[in-house]
Amino acid sequence: MNLTKTKFTDSELKKIDDIHSFNEMGITINMLMDKDSFTKIPSGNHYKFGVLTDTGYYWFFYGKPVANSRDKMREIFHAICNSNQHPSDLPFVYKVKRK
Repeated sequence: MNLTKTKFTDSELKKIDDIHSFNEMGITINMLMDKDSFTKIPSGNHYKFGVLTDTGYYWFFYGKPVANSRDKMREIFHAICNSNQHPSDLPFVYKVKRK
């Protein structure tokens, strides 16, 4: 799988807090959290994907949400993790509310 990476913008970088990991149906999911996500529960059912590398945060799929269900999110995230060529890179999921 050839995944083109798009660098986060400065405004996107200001919003992020941390990546939290959890296990869901046997898959370790890394979820990128906003700074304000601790005061509200992230709602929405669309998911974007990215990676944290030694040079910063990047989006896959040009930063567009490409999964609209939890099942599809796990499927895509699992495929991204399996194609990861750099063990130090940390793929993640970002949950968004589609407007």
